[in-house]
Amino acid sequence: MQNLLYNTMSFSDVWSSATSFVSDYNDNGIDTTITDEEATLLYYLLYARFGNSPIANRDVNQFKYKVWSIIWQYGPIWSKKLDVQNKIRTLTDEEIQQGTLGIFNHAFNPEQAPGTTQETILNFINEQNTSKMKKSKLSAYLDLYNAIAEDVTEEFIARFYNLFKQFVSPEKRLLYVEDIDDES
Repeated sequence: MQNLLYNTMSFSDVWSSATSFVSDYNDNGIDTTITDEEATLLYYLLYARFGNSPIANRDVNQFKYKVWSIIWQYGPIWSKKLDVQNKIRTLTDEEIQQGTLGIFNHAFNPEQAPGTTQETILNFINEQNTSKMKKSKLSAYLDLYNAIAEDVTEEFIARFYNLFKQFVSPEKRLLYVEDIDDES
């Protein structure tokens, strides 16, 4: 159903439910790059931002393919960032305080010469030194805060802005006149 105030449909006119969005996403001919669960989440995020916004295209199919193209291009990055953020947010205090572990080995008179252009591991060592660091709670929390401070979803959703009319105000209805061949 076309909006009475605008010459194009709104996002919610194109997809009235997450089910129809996910169904179209899975059956559009472009490879899917995010899971159905992520596609459902994306529908609700797009609906929250653009639900009543009129689409920029008069051709609804072209609009849909622009949506699928953006998901195909940037969806995997968004998906992976969501996964990484979830892993970071679920770290325990002990895990965030773990620092680096450095292992330094030394071999006197090895029977093989180490390579100079590649990483070569010698077959034996004579001595080993280790260095294990532990972060202070403050340092650990600051590192965690900096890692989760970025909102990865906003960057992804912003890629869809150009698919919607930028100047939203009621429009005059378009009337199309057909040439009538009057042979009578």
